[in-house]
Amino acid sequence: MATSSAAIDNSANDSGKLRWGWIILGAVILEIALIALFVPMMQFVDISKIAPFAGIGTFGLGFLVSWWIVRKVQGRRVLHGFLIGLVATVMYFAMCTMAPGGLAAVIASYGPVLFYVGNGVRIAGSTAGAYFYRPR
Repeated sequence: MATSSAAIDNSANDSGKLRWGWIILGAVILEIALIALFVPMMQFVDISKIAPFAGIGTFGLGFLVSWWIVRKVQGRRVLHGFLIGLVATVMYFAMCTMAPGGLAAVIASYGPVLFYVGNGVRIAGSTAGAYFYRPR
C-alpha cells in the first residue's frame, strides 16, 4: 500500500517537470519532416515560389508533431509545444549558419519578412498543436 501512495506522489510531482527528451525529439522530428517536405521541392521550383507557402507547411507540421509529442507528457503541454517549436527554430538557424554565405544568405533568399514570419509560424504551430491536444 505504501508503494502505491509513493507512486501517486511521484506522478503528481512529475506533472510539472519539463520533458527535455520529448522536446528535443519533437524538434528533431519537426526539422526532419520540414527538410523532407521542402528540400525535394527546391530541386524543381525556385525558392521564391515556395517561400510564401512555407509558412503553411511549417505551421501544419509544427502543429502535428507537437500534438503527437505532448501526448507523452503529463503537464505543461502548451509550454512543451512552444519549446518544441523554439528548439526546432534554433536548430534551423544553426543549419542556416552552415550554409554557403551563412545566415545572411538564407535570409536574403527568403526575404527578411518571410524568413522571420516563417520561423515565428513554426513556433506558433507547435504551440497550437499542444494547446489543441485533448487527452481522452
